[in-house]
Amino acid sequence: MNLRIVGYTDPLCVAPGQRLHVMVSTREPRFAASVKRLAGGGGPTTVESEIEGIYEGCEQEVKLGSYVVMDEAPPVEPGAGFAVEAWIYPTAPRIGRPQAIAGRYDGVRGYALGIDEAGRAALWLDGHVVAAPMPLMRREWYHVRGLYDERNGRARVVVRPRVEWPGAAEPQEGEGTVGGWSVADAPFCLAAWCDPAGAHYNGKIEAPRVLDRAGALVAGWDLGGDFASELVVDVSGGRRHGRCVNLPMRAVTGYSWRGACTDPTLSREEYAAIWFHDDDLEDAGWTPAFELRVPVSWATGVYAVRIEAGDEADEIPFFVRPRRGRAEARIAVLMPTFSYLAYGNEHSSWAHPIPATPRLEQILASVGERDRYAFERRLKSLYEMHTDGSGVAYCSRLRPIVNMRADYKMPLLVGGPHQFSADMQLLRWLDRLGTCYDVITDEDLHYEGEGLLSDYRVLVTGSHPEYWSAAMLDGLEAWLDDGGRLMYLGGNGFYWVTSVFPDRPHVIEVRRGHAGTGVWRSEPGEVHHASTGEQGGLWRFRGRAPQRIAGVGMTAQGFDQSMPYRIASRARSERAAWIFEGVGGEEIGAHGAVLGGAAGFEIDRADSDLGTPPNALTVATARGFSDAYQATSEDILTSDSRQGGTVSPLVRADMVFFERARGGAVFSTGSIAWCGALLDNDCQNDISKITENVLRRFARDGPVV
Repeated sequence: MNLRIVGYTDPLCVAPGQRLHVMVSTREPRFAASVKRLAGGGGPTTVESEIEGIYEGCEQEVKLGSYVVMDEAPPVEPGAGFAVEAWIYPTAPRIGRPQAIAGRYDGVRGYALGIDEAGRAALWLDGHVVAAPMPLMRREWYHVRGLYDERNGRARVVVRPRVEWPGAAEPQEGEGTVGGWSVADAPFCLAAWCDPAGAHYNGKIEAPRVLDRAGALVAGWDLGGDFASELVVDVSGGRRHGRCVNLPMRAVTGYSWRGACTDPTLSREEYAAIWFHDDDLEDAGWTPAFELRVPVSWATGVYAVRIEAGDEADEIPFFVRPRRGRAEARIAVLMPTFSYLAYGNEHSSWAHPIPATPRLEQILASVGERDRYAFERRLKSLYEMHTDGSGVAYCSRLRPIVNMRADYKMPLLVGGPHQFSADMQLLRWLDRLGTCYDVITDEDLHYEGEGLLSDYRVLVTGSHPEYWSAAMLDGLEAWLDDGGRLMYLGGNGFYWVTSVFPDRPHVIEVRRGHAGTGVWRSEPGEVHHASTGEQGGLWRFRGRAPQRIAGVGMTAQGFDQSMPYRIASRARSERAAWIFEGVGGEEIGAHGAVLGGAAGFEIDRADSDLGTPPNALTVATARGFSDAYQATSEDILTSDSRQGGTVSPLVRADMVFFERARGGAVFSTGSIAWCGALLDNDCQNDISKITENVLRRFARDGPVV
């Protein structure tokens, strides 16, 4: 892997006068830094900044794996007898290396209960290992106990499955003689040996406890409690509390869960486990290379810290929004930063493609150095699986997000832009038009709601605004009710319930639920979010289908070819004729950087049953997709082989327009590929003209029609 310099910023979005921390990792001894403007603000792309100069370089690692570290170790004297026990649900017991469950061990000294290389419950004492005779089964609950008796040097491991399976999951014991043990220079941890951690465990742990030689409880932890917190409480009275590192999954079912209640907040005793993974990551923890104070003179827009080492460079994007309450334009572009996080470092589409993926050979040939960097370092998106096969539910911006670059080309699209790089085409188009606009982000809307939007006449979305929090939807709907005008220039928007941890604004959470087009499903009983307690899955199943906001919602996806639209016969003669002024012919969008057309990749349809308003006009539709496009699973009741684009009436992209109360209006394109067609022929094309017509009409005073 030849990527020699990479970085990230904290935060992603700042206002003039605020500070930005920049983290850099490089193999070179020195690197140069500067700032450039990528979009917005007008004027030259190079901007002066206080950070310009040469810096000392160093390579920084990404430390993966979640665990719990205690403030103080249980009071067990070196060499003394003790017992350590827990309920466990191992999800990768035969991974071929030790996995810690609970103990104070540094790999050489101390004690730890865990799983050995062969997948057996084991007790480590100063390097001596005593193991049970049989490997543990994957995804079965066990009570495991490690005991040491200093009077005779006897060490034992006792295993009791919650449900016995003769010949597979049976009670068992292992024992041996150990001369003693010494204190480790390490804290007491769950799911890892020490801090910094090793021997990471994959699976759930519940009710870990430590007892002294007499069997008295000296430490015990409730792993339920406040699911949004990093705190783990010692319930023994010893106040040896702990904290979670790298965000293991909470609000998960425990050994006593039987399915009667699926809301963790209503039955906390059944959700008293934590699920650990050896590839969890909350914060890469890199040391900042420098700090940038954004000058008050900088205009809103998209900027990048350019870092150069040798003949390589990385341009790390960040967003400059207006200062609060000081909108600089009538138009705002909402950069879908939650979606950027969700797709951050995505590689499942090429590293583990489904067999039916079209053009797979071309996709694999399109994999770049950034993609390989993320894959090799196990930097995962919400589209990846953990080592144990469970889905990734948390995503943080405190790490390199190497596919969030202006020039990034997605392998799945055979070199087409996606997410941030696709949205940069929209901003470049706005700049070509000389449009004055403000840049705002999902995070801004999440925290400020309608107040953020109140000074804007028009809100323009990016190409794929898929991940929305309740606060974002509330703010957008309130603004629309008050006369706002929305241009939804994408597809598969307003789709997944997304939440933010109250005390960790850098982390989003998504639970996939049990339906919806996605790469994994939530475990039974684990649809509610740890961060907020709300039900996850699709907004559609909480009565907030995208059609209720945008008039269209997700209907199909495919990866072979995008299609043109055909203008509806009534569109030129009814109240939306102005949309197509200056556009000849009935077919539009037979071009574009995303699979060769303006309608494709992921597409939306109008549907009155799901909330498309009765006054909505479908002004154009794209049909004729191949069977590589399949209708979304949430629309399928019974599989009948009639879901492909050649036969299913659901597989289409609808372009809609409708007015709202108080002068508001909505225009939706229903396609991710739309923004990829704006710049063709130096913006002299039908998609550019239609978008310009709508933008100018929406931005003016007075009624739209």
